[in-house]
Amino acid sequence: MVTDMTTVAQVRLTRVDDEADLRAWFEVGAAAVAHDRPGDPPRSWAGLVSELTRPWPGRDVERWLARSDGDAVAALRLALPNRDNLSSALVECEVAPAQRRRGLGRALLAHAADRARTQGRTRLIVEVRTGGPGDALMRALGARPALRDQRRRLPLPPADPAALAAMEAAAVAASPGHTLVGWTGTTPDDHLDDIARLAAQMSTDTPLDDLHSEPETYDADRVREADAASVGHGMVPLVTAARVGVDGPLVAYTTVFHRAETPWHASQGDTLVESAHRGHRLGVRVKLANLARLQAHAPQVTAVDTWNADSNPWMVSINEAMGFRPYDAWTEWELDLV
Repeated sequence: MVTDMTTVAQVRLTRVDDEADLRAWFEVGAAAVAHDRPGDPPRSWAGLVSELTRPWPGRDVERWLARSDGDAVAALRLALPNRDNLSSALVECEVAPAQRRRGLGRALLAHAADRARTQGRTRLIVEVRTGGPGDALMRALGARPALRDQRRRLPLPPADPAALAAMEAAAVAASPGHTLVGWTGTTPDDHLDDIARLAAQMSTDTPLDDLHSEPETYDADRVREADAASVGHGMVPLVTAARVGVDGPLVAYTTVFHRAETPWHASQGDTLVESAHRGHRLGVRVKLANLARLQAHAPQVTAVDTWNADSNPWMVSINEAMGFRPYDAWTEWELDLV
């Protein structure tokens, strides 16, 4: 029960534990996305249901629903890392559009903080759209902006395919000692160890500014779990990697995800080049090859979204050369619990 609230009367937060509450929780979030970001792909009910039976590896998730007079008014998602970063809790809050400016966001965050403390967490990490009401709330609560991101969107088909072809030719010429390998779906067994190594490096090499984040540990089993979760949630991973020679280890990779129920949209995942192999335009090369893989797999895609930290000009320059353009900005805030 949420108490000591002056702007919300008789609001009860209950943990989602049945299908009716799960559907209400989902619909609050879906309505918020449709209202705030109408150009985004809609939330996936099938993906949410599958997440319950095949959760993303390394996180426990709690879902809480706020009701007022029997009506669902707000939804809280609290993710608790269980393998790495055990001092943090990740929070997503959604308030039904008609129920805003009543203190519900503050109430959800207070509940998340209480739950996180019981799990020994010392900070909340909350990502909000920059410039929206979430920014003002986070400042009022004493949170600090830790990482600023920008989402960019690539319209398809490409506006200038000749420019992309020239970029690709230059990248191939700059990396004669490397060849490409790719796959659609789960990671082939012979690449599991290399992808695990690269994924672990991704957790340390990505610019994080002031965000508290510890290195993540990956092995072949964790890669298998992540692949199974992606496929189980209705997402098809498309991967292109670069290797040394024709049979050497993988030293760069990039991933794009496509969901069949949202045929027009795809999301860019990780892109990493090992430090010893940088300077050969491998980032450009794998991203362009993977874009071609995506277009062959799902030619109906008309938009690809990617997120980059403002402090990552190297990847931003590659994405903008490919045709990605700023779409919106986000800030990850940290709120100390001690």
